Amino acid sequence: MFESLAVFIRGLRRDLRSRELAQLLLALTLSITALSSVGFLADRLQRSFQSDAKQLLAADLLLVADEPLPQRFIEYAHSHNLQLAQTVVFPSMASAQSVTKLASLKAVSANYPLRGNLKVSPSDQSDVSVQEKGMPKSGVVWLEPGMLAGLHSRVGDFIQLGNRQFEIGGILLQETDRGAGFMNFSPRIMMSLEDLPSTGLLGFGSRVTYRLLLAGSDDSIAAYQKWAADDIASAHLHGVRIETLENAQPIMRKTLDRAQRFLSLVALLTAIVASVAIALAARRYALKQTDVCAINKCFGATQSIIFMQQCKTLAGIALIASFCGVVCADLTQIILLHFLGGLLPSPLPASSLLPAISSICLACLLLLGFAGPPLYGLAKVSPIRLVRSDVNSIGNAQLWLALGCFSSCAFVILLVADDWRLAAWVAASFGASLLLFSMLAYGALRLLAHLKTSYFVVRFALTMHIRRPAFAVIQITALGLALMALLMVLLLRHDLLPSWQSAIPPNAPNRFMINIMEDQKIAIAQLLEDAGLDRPAFYPMVRGRLTEVNGQPITADTYQDENARRLVDREFNLSYTDQLPQGNRITSGHWIEGDAPQISMEAGIAKTLHLKIGDQLSFEVAGERVEAPITSLRKLDWSSMRVNFFVIMPPAQLRDMPQSWITSYYQSPQHESLDFDLTQAYPNLTVVDVQNTLQQLQSVLDQLSNALGFLFAFTIAAAVLVLISAIAATQDERYRSAAILKALGASRQALAKIALIELLAIGSIAGLLAGLFSGMAAWALGRYVLEIEFNAFAQSLMMGLVFGITVCLLAGLRFMQRIQSASAIECLREAQT
Repeated sequence: MFESLAVFIRGLRRDLRSRELAQLLLALTLSITALSSVGFLADRLQRSFQSDAKQLLAADLLLVADEPLPQRFIEYAHSHNLQLAQTVVFPSMASAQSVTKLASLKAVSANYPLRGNLKVSPSDQSDVSVQEKGMPKSGVVWLEPGMLAGLHSRVGDFIQLGNRQFEIGGILLQETDRGAGFMNFSPRIMMSLEDLPSTGLLGFGSRVTYRLLLAGSDDSIAAYQKWAADDIASAHLHGVRIETLENAQPIMRKTLDRAQRFLSLVALLTAIVASVAIALAARRYALKQTDVCAINKCFGATQSIIFMQQCKTLAGIALIASFCGVVCADLTQIILLHFLGGLLPSPLPASSLLPAISSICLACLLLLGFAGPPLYGLAKVSPIRLVRSDVNSIGNAQLWLALGCFSSCAFVILLVADDWRLAAWVAASFGASLLLFSMLAYGALRLLAHLKTSYFVVRFALTMHIRRPAFAVIQITALGLALMALLMVLLLRHDLLPSWQSAIPPNAPNRFMINIMEDQKIAIAQLLEDAGLDRPAFYPMVRGRLTEVNGQPITADTYQDENARRLVDREFNLSYTDQLPQGNRITSGHWIEGDAPQISMEAGIAKTLHLKIGDQLSFEVAGERVEAPITSLRKLDWSSMRVNFFVIMPPAQLRDMPQSWITSYYQSPQHESLDFDLTQAYPNLTVVDVQNTLQQLQSVLDQLSNALGFLFAFTIAAAVLVLISAIAATQDERYRSAAILKALGASRQALAKIALIELLAIGSIAGLLAGLFSGMAAWALGRYVLEIEFNAFAQSLMMGLVFGITVCLLAGLRFMQRIQSASAIECLREAQT
């Protein structure tokens, strides 16, 4: 056994001296690295949810509502000996030392959390923490590090929350049921639930989330869950949902699942591009091994012996690539965690080996599909090949190669996408992109072939491409797709978001003030005018829940779309006016006329909820039914940063309903202390700093784009491998051409110019196609999603051109040097090897 293993290792070492197998090994390693790194990250997230599901809820069962739950839910829990705790979460302003910041305030009861622990540092040294259960002491709050820094405060200082001052008693380092960072822009302040009424912060119009946490035996929890579900359904309670261990943090789970799928598809793109390099390297290796296999057959080797030898070679390559790929993947996922650290729940458990095993299997499947047919063809080589070189060396394997590539790609895409619809969309997108790039690349080469020039080196170089268009098209397509993906990340990060921000007028409102009471409007307007600001316009805001459409009751279960379900499950902010708001444009129907019941609805939300002109809507407002037909649809100008409403009715319909008011205004940096003055004078107000939110959005986008850019770097590396493999696949013809040219007296400079022009042509076409299509994609994203004008096509084309040429020159540099230094005899000898 050991002797057989030693023979196998010696044979593998000998085989790996072949440049083609070395390229194949590198391409396979790259595939496993890309797939495993994303797999490791996804596995750690999944294991985090599985191992810490109770901590993600801080309970065994959770009831979430946007209004206080009826007392019967608490009484039933007590009667069944369940542990319970309560939390109240809402945005509010916190002030300290003339600095005001928007915070996510969380008031908790004495038993919180029921599962898991909080981590709180009693001092400013955040590396020293203690495990905590229960709420802060009365008059004390815990702040997250970001809020502490934003208020320029330290542990022991005092902050103002509403009508009351609180001492900062510690730094909140970990909150188990907090969720991921990208769903909580505002940093947390935690306080005692008993202290909440004394702040006076809760009033009409406040956006509050009430949670009832429950813990107990499995049977008791199951019984309570069934009773609660029946009670919610029979009492028609809206805005109440039950979260269990199976669906803990549903929004975070769904968002991270989508992110994981997207990253997996990016890794899959790398694997597929690398597989093209595998196919080219395997084909080149098979062509060079045909004479060897023919000689072996002359000495009695059968097809099965040759086939088993090639299988052993593939198996050895797969083993080495698996080990190297998994090691590199472990380092890669550490870098990905560094880029995405603030957006993921922390800490994450260690990953298992399952993602590595899965990725190795997927990569080996691609290896069999792309490299199997050429190597299998070696077993069918005829001995007559030694005396007749015109005999087909590896058989008619082109059809089998195409079938192998297609079937392995389709199967791997289906496994990675984990959804046949997504798999079909990805396969169609990949296929369409490949077809389009290939057609355009071939068309560009044909155009260049008709270029009239008196320069021999230019004419010869372009003719060489036309004589082997398949390899040139493969190089251009692989490199173009990889560059397009990378350029999209760069454009999104450095052009689209800054363009969106610059599209906002210079003096557009950068503050939103909500929770304004009717009797506060005049005084607040005067305070803003005294500070040198324009007199603001106030808009009424009435909370209402959509309950019926055309007489049919609707709930979240009525819709399949996630956005529609979320809209129906929450309360709308309704408003009233008889004047079309500035920046609104009627797209269908007519604007409000008279006092008759009627609704003007934003066109986007109408499309999401499948509503149209004439539909009769019913809203529940403070226990009363408000009903009206849709008479117009509006398009809103979101970039104006003015106050906008999805639903507007006539004043007569909502004027007497309970309401608060909202306004927006521009506040210059010279009036930084105005936020503090406003919240000190009116503690019920919430002032949202839009500029701060945009900065946070930019930070999140930077983190995501860094991770994507890092992954797409692997795609570029795979494209370079394709380029090198394609150059190697045509090197016999290149050496023969070089030998003829040298025999005719061509200089090294002339050969260098020919090689340079070939590489420049490939890099230029690939870069221009990548720049063009990434620019078009960025334009479509800006026009139809961000609603801005994107005009960086010149920059996109220039970046694509520079990247394409640079990559091609780096990939072909060594070959250029070798072909220049070789003599005519050496070129002919290389062409025969």
